[in-house]
Amino acid sequence: MLNFFKGFIIGIGKIIPGVSGAMLAAIMGVYDKALYYICNFRKNIKESIKYLSPIAAGILLSIILFSKVISICLDKYYVITMFFFIGLVIGGLPFIINKVNKKDYSITIISFSIFFFLSIFNINNNYTPQNNFIDIIIYILSGLLEAIGTIVPGVSSAALLMIVGTYDQIVYSIGNITNIKLIITFSISTIIFILLLMKIVEYLFRKYNNKMYSFVLGVLSSSILLLIIQVFKNKVSIITLSISLIFMVLGIIITNLFKEK
Repeated sequence: MLNFFKGFIIGIGKIIPGVSGAMLAAIMGVYDKALYYICNFRKNIKESIKYLSPIAAGILLSIILFSKVISICLDKYYVITMFFFIGLVIGGLPFIINKVNKKDYSITIISFSIFFFLSIFNINNNYTPQNNFIDIIIYILSGLLEAIGTIVPGVSSAALLMIVGTYDQIVYSIGNITNIKLIITFSISTIIFILLLMKIVEYLFRKYNNKMYSFVLGVLSSSILLLIIQVFKNKVSIITLSISLIFMVLGIIITNLFKEK
């Protein structure tokens, strides 16, 4: 039952731009095991189904129930909603930090810098469709980025797609069932790249666990700063900020309730 609720929180995080569902999975202690069971599904079918089913059910149910709710909250109470999710992310920092060796902090600084500056300088770019083979390449690249954001903790798929400028196109096309070529190319490439990358990521976390979490810490810290910058692009009243801080603390508490002990 606990894994179902963890999956529920992960699913909500997947909906929010700038928040990584895989990162929340890592914070709550289910990422490593879930990745292992997915990669070794045929070897441990019964155990894999037993472990993965409640997590998958929680993720699916939260996306179905909250996609509209989150959309409304972001529209009506943007700052409060974003601070709540910033709290969820901040609440997981101690867990990630404990996974990192001090000698690997250079990796953290490098990953922070790369992700932060790429996002800052490219976040508002939009790719203009060429109606030729280049579109296919861009959509396949977008599928690769979606796969990376899905598998690698701390990396937001939405942020990566914003960097290449296809986020708005993809969200609009899927939401309104338009540009079928884009939807099919993006969906198939995402699935293929997830299957290809899963084994690689599982190997890297198994072989270089501390170094991988150093990378995750850098991206995670960058994500927090980017989310805060995004929130304060518009003027925020003192009352809204006060309420938002309360919700941020609530997010931190929730993460600590469900994270790995």
